[in-house]
Amino acid sequence: MGSDVSQIFRSILLTRPINASKRIKGELLAINNQLDICISPLIEIQYPTYDFLQQEYSGYVFTSENAILSLLSKGVNLGRVNVYCVGNQTRKLAINAGYNVIQTFNRVEEMVFGLEKSEFTDKLFYFRGEHVSQDLKLVLGKKGIEVEELIVYNQRECSLAKEALTLLSEKPCLIPMYSARTARLFSNEVKEIPPTGHLIFCMSENIKQGIALDWETRVASDGFNPKVLAQHSQMNFHNGK
Repeated sequence: MGSDVSQIFRSILLTRPINASKRIKGELLAINNQLDICISPLIEIQYPTYDFLQQEYSGYVFTSENAILSLLSKGVNLGRVNVYCVGNQTRKLAINAGYNVIQTFNRVEEMVFGLEKSEFTDKLFYFRGEHVSQDLKLVLGKKGIEVEELIVYNQRECSLAKEALTLLSEKPCLIPMYSARTARLFSNEVKEIPPTGHLIFCMSENIKQGIALDWETRVASDGFNPKVLAQHSQMNFHNGK
């Protein structure tokens, strides 16, 4: 007979901006409505004032849904333009905004590799945040791809809520990480909390590099969506131990 295996679930701490965290929480609860989920954003998205004069570009780059939401909030209508996206939610928003999605990548690194491999040489326009994991204008420029850019959203730092700190001190948690900056902010916030039972689950190796903690940390190899997060929140105990 097989060994007696019982399952409990880590609590899940979501540190993305509030709207994204609420969406992910809803998707997770649709998979397993017994999950214990806490939201404590480490970033608040703000839309600055900016001017954009549309010109002819071969494509537009969106590495975050926040860039599209910013344009929509300012009434910027790009029309039926070709776009390259990072992330499924970004792709969905781009389609809803009427853009023609040429290709969607799971990570920024994959976008850089994909554009280089396709020998893309035309000019791109990148709508970005104040803080980004990779300087696409610089990285793609070195590969012969000209990029113009405009900052259309800012990311104000926030502290973890008392509720989140208490949860981390009392229960094992799964903490998904979507950006290197958030990883660094999180590390600074929890450095006095013991690592017992916690799992930091990073979207990419680049994000993992931002973790400055002796906590169990993994990089997603099988996707980074609510179904995968729910699976990784499981903790198996053999014979009740």
